[in-house]
Amino acid sequence: MSHATGGALLAGAVTRYYSDSENRAWIGFAVSSAGIVLSESYQISQGAKRSSSYLDIASHVAGAALGAWWMEKYGLTPVISRHSVGLVMRRQF
Repeated sequence: MSHATGGALLAGAVTRYYSDSENRAWIGFAVSSAGIVLSESYQISQGAKRSSSYLDIASHVAGAALGAWWMEKYGLTPVISRHSVGLVMRRQF
C-alpha cells in the first residue's frame, strides 16, 4: 500500500510541476515509474528477493498511473492547444 501511495503522490507532483505541457500526465507517470524501477533493480542486484521487488514495482506503477490520471483530470486546468475546441456563449440582458 505504501508503494502505491508513494507512486500516486510522486506522479501527481511531477504532473503538477509540468502543468504547462500537453503530455504532463505521461511525464508524471514515466518519472515516477522509472524511479521505482531503478530503485528496485538496484535492490535486486544487492540480493533482495525478486518476487517482493516485482510486487513493489507493480504496486508503485499502478499508483503512479492513478496519481497522474487524477492530477491531469481533476487537479489541473485543461491545456489549451491548437487542437482544442471551445464554446463561448453570450447573452444580452
